[in-house]
Amino acid sequence: MTDVQYLTNWFTPKISDHDAVYSTSSISDRRLRVIRRDGVQLSIAPIRTETLTPPLVEAILREDEATIICLVPKTAHYLWSARERANELGSDVQTMSEVFWSMAEDDPQGFLSKDVDSTRRILGQHSRVQQVQMVCESSMTLIRKGGMASVTVSVEYGYEFGEESLVKALGRHPGVDVVLNSNPSGRATSAALEHAEHAGVRLLSLAELMGVINNP
Repeated sequence: MTDVQYLTNWFTPKISDHDAVYSTSSISDRRLRVIRRDGVQLSIAPIRTETLTPPLVEAILREDEATIICLVPKTAHYLWSARERANELGSDVQTMSEVFWSMAEDDPQGFLSKDVDSTRRILGQHSRVQQVQMVCESSMTLIRKGGMASVTVSVEYGYEFGEESLVKALGRHPGVDVVLNSNPSGRATSAALEHAEHAGVRLLSLAELMGVINNP
């Protein structure tokens, strides 16, 4: 698999420092075993790839089982369909941040970034939204009722959401209609708002997006 690089040796000392982790040990150069302080054991496959797809998930799990396939680089993506395929095969796909948060969960599988998960849940309850379709780990498409156009949203998080943050978001999620700052205390700078207007996207808070969804 030339599209996947394993980062087991690099990842092991990182996860070993987690407060919930009792011990780690090498299974192979592509897997490590983690034993949590509560006795839960899991195997993790830490990888680097630009975009994790269902075929890559299948190839990784053909080599050996894994409780979680961990996508390490912050700039990388996993397609939601890749995560669904991993679930079908008894595994899961998470970002490195999600893996670290999931260590405190009763069941580490199935954990999704809290910012993304809460946004998905709230938007899914909107009276105009028929369905929320996840695209990747932090973007989703809102299928609206009554034949209204769908809206694709990138979920970001920042306090002062500046032009640089917007450029990074658009680079990671080209083609979105809305860049959402999910931080309820966050604010967008004037430069970011101007850039968004020129780029043909909306830079909104969750409250603002809830209102915009009502419009055709």
